Amino acid sequence: MHRRIWITILATCSLAFVRGQGVGLEVLAAEVQIDFPDQIVFSLQAKSDVEVEVVELEYGLARRACTADVNRVVPEDFEADVMVNTSWTWNMRRTGSLPPGARLWWRWRLVDSAGREVRTETRWLTWLDDVHPWRTLTVDDLALHWYVGSETFAQTLMDAAVGSRTRLEADIGARPEDEIQIYIYATTEDMREAVLFEPGWTGALAFPSYGIVIIGINERNIDWGLDTIAHELAHVIVGDVVSHCYSGLPTWLDEGLAVYAEGELDPSSQMILEEAIVEDLLFSIRSLSDGFTEHAHRAYLSYAQSYSIVAYLIETYGQEKMLDLLDVFQAGYRYDNALVQVYGFDADGLEAEWRDAVGALPMAVSPEEIEPTPTVFPTIQPYSDPSVAAATPMPAGSTAPTPAGSEGYEGSLSYLTLLLGLWLIMMVGFLILIFMLRRIGSYMEDDTDG
Repeated sequence: MHRRIWITILATCSLAFVRGQGVGLEVLAAEVQIDFPDQIVFSLQAKSDVEVEVVELEYGLARRACTADVNRVVPEDFEADVMVNTSWTWNMRRTGSLPPGARLWWRWRLVDSAGREVRTETRWLTWLDDVHPWRTLTVDDLALHWYVGSETFAQTLMDAAVGSRTRLEADIGARPEDEIQIYIYATTEDMREAVLFEPGWTGALAFPSYGIVIIGINERNIDWGLDTIAHELAHVIVGDVVSHCYSGLPTWLDEGLAVYAEGELDPSSQMILEEAIVEDLLFSIRSLSDGFTEHAHRAYLSYAQSYSIVAYLIETYGQEKMLDLLDVFQAGYRYDNALVQVYGFDADGLEAEWRDAVGALPMAVSPEEIEPTPTVFPTIQPYSDPSVAAATPMPAGSTAPTPAGSEGYEGSLSYLTLLLGLWLIMMVGFLILIFMLRRIGSYMEDDTDG
């Protein structure tokens, strides 16, 4: 999956001298190497007639950001010298990867001891593999990229995307601000190879701040894919209505709206929800506010339950109230206050109403006693205002690898049991050693006496 893409700037532009004579401050070469999906390497060669004291890489991302997206890094190996040969590596395995198709600008800034300052020309690159022969189909503000399948296959997906966008515009009252990029991978395995640190059940991802959707679809699962396009477009369009600059939506609301945009709940998910209602295995609404578990079956329940909550709100209180709720979140209201402002009840009141409406038992314990299990996301971010991808599971019943750590309590218990067993063995061995030393001491005393 790893391929290297080279972009080289031959710096032949004229440079202004602030003061001093000689060859001045000159950039010899500025290069970028993409090793997808692991890293981007930025390298620089320059020279001056005096020491170059400052070397910084400046870069930013083409996305909807809450603040000016200008980042600066200093290469670790840089030392002041008349000759500069340095580089900086953006390691995606440490920071978390960018979404495929993300656009990135970059340039170098140099200052020498004579006070001369130079910036290389600002260049752009697209974070995308060159393994697949990508083709593109564009309709209005939607661009669909795919590499396996016929033109008819791509057009079918595009028709679904256009129809979904039209329905979402009617339901949510907004169109995308910018063009949405939809990347269709031939399999979910191909898709997961293009991103890092996503749960094993992930079948699609939406990156609202980038306006990017990635999905694993082929002709065998095209029915699921058509629904998923609607789901992911909802994430992007809702992300246009409610930015994450001031107040983020609770996960159940964001995901519930996306599933609602697909239409009716699919039979498998409906069965999972009904079983959870009968067996009293529902999550609390508060526990669905901060992310979904990595365990596949419980993730399917999280999506189905979120759909049911959103459907209850829309069908009971009307579409206008839902639009008001999104506006209130955009205005910066927090979770409970937003619900009270629009509906007159907080999360606990919604919990009681919704459970009664679907025939579920009341909450057995206080919601504060239930700890949410958030989806794992990278903790180190290379740029300000990190955006979070919304993950969508593969069709219920699909085979997916068990994510690391999904064993939960049972795995932790086995580990503790092993440690306890090793400790007991060491203690028994220590006692035996003391006993043997004492016996040897006794024999030696007997021999001396004899």
